[in-house]
Amino acid sequence: MTYDYFAINFFPLIGLAFMMFFLWQNSHLEKNIRNNFYILSALICMELMIYNTELYLSTVKGYTTLVTLMTALGYTIRPFMMYLFISFVVRNYKNKSIKAIMVIPALVNSVYACTTFFPAVAKYTYFYDSNNVFHRGMMGWFPHTVMIIYLWFMILLSVGTQDKKRKFERVLIYEIAIMLVLGTTAESFFGAYSVLRTAIVASLIFYYMFFQSEIYKGEIVEKHNEQTRMSEKLTLQMVTALARTIDAKDSYTNGHSQRVADYSKEIARRLGKSEQFQHEIYYMGLLHDIGKIGIPDHIINKEGKLTDEEFATIKTHPEIGADVLKDITEMPNMYYGARWHHERYDGTGYPDGLKGDQIPIEARIIAVADAYDAMTSKRSYRDVLPQEVVHSEVVKAKRTQLDPFIANIMLEMMDEDPDYQMKEAGSPKNE
Repeated sequence: MTYDYFAINFFPLIGLAFMMFFLWQNSHLEKNIRNNFYILSALICMELMIYNTELYLSTVKGYTTLVTLMTALGYTIRPFMMYLFISFVVRNYKNKSIKAIMVIPALVNSVYACTTFFPAVAKYTYFYDSNNVFHRGMMGWFPHTVMIIYLWFMILLSVGTQDKKRKFERVLIYEIAIMLVLGTTAESFFGAYSVLRTAIVASLIFYYMFFQSEIYKGEIVEKHNEQTRMSEKLTLQMVTALARTIDAKDSYTNGHSQRVADYSKEIARRLGKSEQFQHEIYYMGLLHDIGKIGIPDHIINKEGKLTDEEFATIKTHPEIGADVLKDITEMPNMYYGARWHHERYDGTGYPDGLKGDQIPIEARIIAVADAYDAMTSKRSYRDVLPQEVVHSEVVKAKRTQLDPFIANIMLEMMDEDPDYQMKEAGSPKNE
């Protein structure tokens, strides 16, 4: 047994055994990915069996036809094996017409392999004599040249289809492709039959290990995302609980902050604002009245008309709320809704007397949502206002109390709610 014969069988089989063990240890991989690797492994094993059979039969006379058939089968299988492997490398490429080009070498080699059965052609390609001695014609190197050109083409295609930000993967693809080209060259022109098979298995292992590291990285990212979702959920629950605590100070405004948050988010969506903006204004809506924690309960729940002194106390809740929220660094604009939701578009509001676009848009949105809910909620001094009255009041408030454009969004939402259900659900009927 020669060293080359030993290398041809030993190194690829060790590599395949390692890969099978690796697949077995990672049963969570997608089924189609596992199946593709199993198919590729089977083709590598089949190619090894063909070569060993050729090697054995070439030492026995009388099997010229069988040896020829085995050689033809080997020529046919190898391009398919390479096609399947390269398919992993360019797995992110979606252009089916380009991927179809990858089958061409397999078809070319299949036709080439069959030429040996036509003596007139075989003398130009390859044939076995009566002693099972292999002979190449002037076109004998054609299939190997096709494979080398094919592999270089795959280098350009595979690298060109990868994300340029993924530099490590691009380098790995270059390394694998060059390894395969060198292996094909060594086998074709120098007769080093073990080099290509070893290169294929080594490349498969390298790429699979990289592929596995990508999955591991994806699992870490997903775990981080899950923790982020849990954190956001906990934050929302805590903020909602705080908003309910604030609303509980006034027996007539239960659920007020939740509804204002819902209306505000819907208005922001209709204004075409980003999901991040909608997310933030929802929190602002929930906490816009947080300053009421500093207002005595007997003033908030007073059924009669407030005195000037009591009303002056009520008017301090925007500043109190802003002081509570202004130090939240993760959402630095959080206090906008709390401080300026009582500002008026004409500049007669409080606490700062801002006018028009001087008022942050978040506060202008919340002001409209707050005004709507104030009119559609039962208060100590009146019942819920009829919808037509609310509609009329919103129209009147345009350019005085409310931003006219945002007020029109609320009027649009009301027009879509003929059964007057939005006041109870906190969102339009069709949402």
